[in-house]
Amino acid sequence: MPGVSRRKALAATLFGSLAAVGSIALGSIDYGLEVTKLEVGLGGRVAFLPDVHYHFRGEAHVDGALKALERLDPDAVVIAGDLVDEETKDMEGLDSVLRRTEARVKLAVLGNHEYWSGRASETANALRRWGFEVLVDRFAETPFGRVFGYDWREDRRYARVVTDGLVLAHDPNVADSVSGGAFVLAGHTHGGLVVGGLTLLTNSRYNRGLYELRGARLYVSRGIGQMFHQVRVNSRPELLIVD
Repeated sequence: MPGVSRRKALAATLFGSLAAVGSIALGSIDYGLEVTKLEVGLGGRVAFLPDVHYHFRGEAHVDGALKALERLDPDAVVIAGDLVDEETKDMEGLDSVLRRTEARVKLAVLGNHEYWSGRASETANALRRWGFEVLVDRFAETPFGRVFGYDWREDRRYARVVTDGLVLAHDPNVADSVSGGAFVLAGHTHGGLVVGGLTLLTNSRYNRGLYELRGARLYVSRGIGQMFHQVRVNSRPELLIVD
């Protein structure tokens, strides 16, 4: 397994390097947070935050997302994987971030970087300490119905779930295992590297935005942060609000 981790770390480094090169060559860099709103008839407001990539206190992209949450006043906050990563320097400071996520319902799932960094248990404990229910391949009861949360799987093969409610995941590939008319929310891709309408680099079958699939609808958020230098090429950070 250590060999797998090294290969994954190398791939992540390559992805970050290519994005940095692309930012110089292709332009269209925008660090401003974009709020995307979807109406699906939930009966409540859910703020979806994948890929925060918290590293240390005072990061502008994290502070901007938290201020947006305060303004939008959601009923539920979902943190959907890669809250931390291998570059996180201040795990104690994570508490100051989670303390500011105010909502009646708080849910979370873990992503690949919690596991690759060896911080999955520590991150889950921090989330629970601040009132988040961490879903590991199970349902939770909420005021807007039953919600299923997938844990990250390294083989990216997921158990089948039949539901007409919300499904939360870090990995968009879970959508292939969901049926029953569910609405799936995922992240992980950071929107990929898209130039001229062509996807040049991505890490999922589903890259960004809304997909109408046979068994479910899927929205892939571009996420809040990045692992390396917060480089964003043609892919603004995104806070998704689902009503």
